Amino acid sequence: MIFALWHIRVVTVPLFFAMVFATLLLPLTDKLTALGLPRALAVLISIVIFLGLLALAATLIVGSIVGQAGQIGRLISSGAAEVSSWSHPGSGPLGSDRSAVEGVVSKLGPGLKTAGSGLLSKASHEVPVVVSVFAGALISLAFLIYLLAGAAGLRDWVVQQAAPSRRVAVGRSITAGWTTLSGYVRGTLLISIFVSFFIGIGAIALGLPIAGTLIAITFFCGFIPILGAFISGLIVFLIALAGGGVDSALIMLAVLLVVHGAESIWIAPMTYRKTVALNPIVTLAAVTAGAALMGIVGAIIAVPIVAFFWVVLKELRSQWAAEDGAAAASG
Repeated sequence: MIFALWHIRVVTVPLFFAMVFATLLLPLTDKLTALGLPRALAVLISIVIFLGLLALAATLIVGSIVGQAGQIGRLISSGAAEVSSWSHPGSGPLGSDRSAVEGVVSKLGPGLKTAGSGLLSKASHEVPVVVSVFAGALISLAFLIYLLAGAAGLRDWVVQQAAPSRRVAVGRSITAGWTTLSGYVRGTLLISIFVSFFIGIGAIALGLPIAGTLIAITFFCGFIPILGAFISGLIVFLIALAGGGVDSALIMLAVLLVVHGAESIWIAPMTYRKTVALNPIVTLAAVTAGAALMGIVGAIIAVPIVAFFWVVLKELRSQWAAEDGAAAASG
């Protein structure tokens, strides 16, 4: 099944993105319908709000990161150079071979120095890729409209395709999978807001350069499980080191540890409410595989895909086992 889904990803990826956004927009659409608006008008209002928020997010987050890519690269390089200087015998806390450390950290920043101008330039020379992305976005938007207009009807249609004796189990598995996906999407969004807000406060209080861009990077990386926190944390630490010195970097490191600790111990359990219960190894493997197959897009959507199908299959097995046991007992 995974093999088939991968080979028709031109359809499955836009469909799954539509499902992700539908988990956020369906409650709004249903609320507008309950207030007496026609379903079509409720869908239209939801789509307009969604597109407006998406454009705002793209401007503030993507625009900020791309626009500041050169400065981000320079600051990361400067912070990495400072870390490498610690490894020189007698000049810092690492006390190891300086050339070895420089070889690792020297590659962190330079790639970003030209990313801002290079991204658009590269895109302009790769028209098929741009067209493919645009077409995928349109397909995803079409799927989203259909989901908002008739999600219940789609669920009933899928249930009807199952054998009569299995329809109850299929219906419950779809509901369980949708609940898990909804919990994951809302939980990840809220956690990203929480983490980026408090790290942003720390960056602003310390007077770090490009604090707004650091907030955007932290928010965006929040959608990449496990690895995203390490990536954004490393970037924030190196920029704090380059822009504010060792004291600011250590304070920022403490802020990172406290915020992510609070997120792991209190915020995440309360937000997800056990709707997502994947083993960390499974989560890390899914992120790694998704990134290898589809880059950053794959890293973002891999875990919700795995969580959705994991819960659906688990619920199906549970329901079918219960039905078979009941049938055997009555026989």
